[in-house]
Amino acid sequence: MADISFRKWIRWEPHSPTPPTSTIVLTSPQRRFVDIRVLLPLPTPPDSELPLEQLEWAIAGTSTSSPVLNPKTKEVEYSHCVWSHWIDSLVNNRDAGADEGDNYPVEGHPELTLERGRMVNPASGRVEGYEEMWVAGEVRAVEGVGCIVLEYDADLKGEEGWVRGEGGEQAEVERVGRGMVVRLGGYVQGFLRDGGDVRVERWVWDGERGKWEKRVRTGSGGLKGGEGVIPVAFVTEVGGQMEVGDEVMGVGGRRWRVVEKSLV
Repeated sequence: MADISFRKWIRWEPHSPTPPTSTIVLTSPQRRFVDIRVLLPLPTPPDSELPLEQLEWAIAGTSTSSPVLNPKTKEVEYSHCVWSHWIDSLVNNRDAGADEGDNYPVEGHPELTLERGRMVNPASGRVEGYEEMWVAGEVRAVEGVGCIVLEYDADLKGEEGWVRGEGGEQAEVERVGRGMVVRLGGYVQGFLRDGGDVRVERWVWDGERGKWEKRVRTGSGGLKGGEGVIPVAFVTEVGGQMEVGDEVMGVGGRRWRVVEKSLV
């Protein structure tokens, strides 16, 4: 089941809840997700380039959810969730790890979910206990497209992926070249990592004006600035005409593949 989640607040133990970021998670029906967390305030005008320091965290990958029953009532008490990080703005390697949490319903508020667990606190760099309150957004098709997901996965060896050791021998240097774009309902989020450089974008559908509006864009190194580094225009303008398995060549010769598409 696809979902759009807006974070209302986060509480790192033992502190009080705070809303320090604009955080949105887009999760496709096949459970691919892009999670972008940007420190407030957002830019004015909204399509301005953000300084990289405002990107608290970006993650893309896949998630799983397993119901946990109350031993007495045998009813679902909460769901245990695992988010596997395929790309992580804080980790530059192909095994970016995972975080886990338990999602509890909030009585009387079906749109809310309370998440509890332990993960890396970006401010401290340590694994700490946390609570997050999430608000579910409406998932509806825009211009006939409910969801489309693109992925970029490169083997970045070769000249840039090898170095010479002291004895002249070659040694492999790991460089992550991966990206994911999720368009879900009226939102698009993209995250690209190319070695030590990262790029994130968030776009929102403006129904009154009938167009997509850029709300977040930031990047580093060779991925900073410019249009088309992440193929947002493709997924918003012609993505609806593509099918799973189709490819588009992006800026820098990156080949993005459609891996998922649905009306949901």
